[in-house]
Amino acid sequence: MNYKFKISTILIFIVVLFTGCQDLDMEMETGIDDNLMWNNPSYIDRYVVDLISTMPNGFKPEEFGSGIFYANATDEAENSNTTAGVQNMNTGNWNSVTNTNQAWNKYYNGIYKVNLFLEKANEITYETYTPSQRELFLNRLNEYKAEARFLRALFYYELIKHYGGVVLIGDESIQIMEDLDNPVFEAGRSSFTECAEYVISECEYLIDNELLPLLDEGADQGRPNGTAVKAIACKTNLLLASTTYNTSITEGSAEQMAYWKEVLDLAQEIAFDKVFTFGPYDQFDGTSPEIILGYRQKNINYIEKANFPVGCEGVNTVGSSCPTQNLVDAYRMANGMKIDEPGSGYDPNNPYVSRDERLLHTVIVNGSHWDERNTTSRIVEIFRGGRDGMDRDYGTKTGYYLRKYLDPTLDLRQGQVSNREWPIFRFADIVLIWAEAANELYGPSNLGESYLTATTLLNQTVVRHGGLPEIPLNSLSQSEFRERLREERYVELAFENMRAWDLRRWGIAPQVLSQPVYKMEVTQSVDGSYNYQKQMLEERYFETRMNLYPIPQGDVNNGLEQNAGW
Repeated sequence: MNYKFKISTILIFIVVLFTGCQDLDMEMETGIDDNLMWNNPSYIDRYVVDLISTMPNGFKPEEFGSGIFYANATDEAENSNTTAGVQNMNTGNWNSVTNTNQAWNKYYNGIYKVNLFLEKANEITYETYTPSQRELFLNRLNEYKAEARFLRALFYYELIKHYGGVVLIGDESIQIMEDLDNPVFEAGRSSFTECAEYVISECEYLIDNELLPLLDEGADQGRPNGTAVKAIACKTNLLLASTTYNTSITEGSAEQMAYWKEVLDLAQEIAFDKVFTFGPYDQFDGTSPEIILGYRQKNINYIEKANFPVGCEGVNTVGSSCPTQNLVDAYRMANGMKIDEPGSGYDPNNPYVSRDERLLHTVIVNGSHWDERNTTSRIVEIFRGGRDGMDRDYGTKTGYYLRKYLDPTLDLRQGQVSNREWPIFRFADIVLIWAEAANELYGPSNLGESYLTATTLLNQTVVRHGGLPEIPLNSLSQSEFRERLREERYVELAFENMRAWDLRRWGIAPQVLSQPVYKMEVTQSVDGSYNYQKQMLEERYFETRMNLYPIPQGDVNNGLEQNAGW
């Protein structure tokens, strides 16, 4: 069958990004003549920053829109707006013509723009400039080429994470309709393994030739860097080690262990570079030493408008991302015990006392202190009849509001704004990946070829961010450690768009995401005390076929093979 892949017209939008001394902002649009575009270093700068703006932004997931976190499509959260598109993910009402197509469109558009830039860049000479200017501009152009190749690898990584094997188009670009006659655009999907190996080969090229600095410093903060290249390679190998994604391997096979070894080596190398390190848990304003690569935005408040407690003035009706009781229950007691373990000290009448420190950095609970507009201190009233109550329009459906990422000092009535950074790659995630690989290879307490044991690595976040006691070195079996690490990733990386993909690569998404989600029903007695009762909120629906998104129906109609079950 002869068919054309994906597109009939490519539109290039040049996005003007205003660069402060410490960050990149990614929002405003304008159009620029094509001829002028490729002969002006300033416009080329803007074109590359437009490419950077295509990176994942979890504050605005392509599937759901501004302020609606992907966590709402997992057991982490429930959106308070019953008509929000994310609800379709939880009811199983999504398919090859729904908003799951947005990731496909976004990242292929990014790949087309990268390829166009790389083709044009090879023709740029800057001959009309002085020798010193020309040297400066050409050096910068070489840096942009490296950034563009990084971005293309990142876009392909996102595509294979969502869809499995996709269409690899190499360096081919499209400028006019006749370019569609290129046979590459008649190609079918490559296998997942072929796609993953392509991503890794692109990363290796950038790493081996040291084309990007390990740290994005000064005015270049927020741009691709060499450490992020290693993170893509590490996480792509992580997918290759998953029998969900890589169906050519089996659990425990030599092939799987080889991928785990690649994961371990890359994660360990990132740590040994000593460029990024641990920092405060809830620091997402662009200053965290943990963010290896982030999507930076200046002067925004749409996250707060969507997610402040409903009793705050200036909130909108998009629907807040409300943490579930499932997530809250996963935070251990400060003594390291699960809340349902005998002797844990958990008090169902005072359920948020003496818990993992990350709980109250992530979740607003009934009785949380809230500095309204940074001037008036009040108590968040989630109980029914309260100012932020569950019975209010667009009030929480779970008994909780989101705290993570929010700037409570903002006065939304006055349009106040602040800076924010979405963590695309975070140091804590890499360390936990290192711990996971070390356990799969050597168990929880043996070093093997790892510089640190899996248990020691796991304790880095458990102790530093959770404030919990260390896990003793020889206290867990390999399978017990695996479960403990999965629990740790649930709480450490909550609302960071990791849970959905972790569950998929572990092969347990159908089991976990088809379970009910729970809420905390809160009422107030006449004496002012509170009553807390855990109740089921809703059933959820998830099938094995949903491990991968469906290929958009338009491209299936043009001849692409659909994913199994769709």
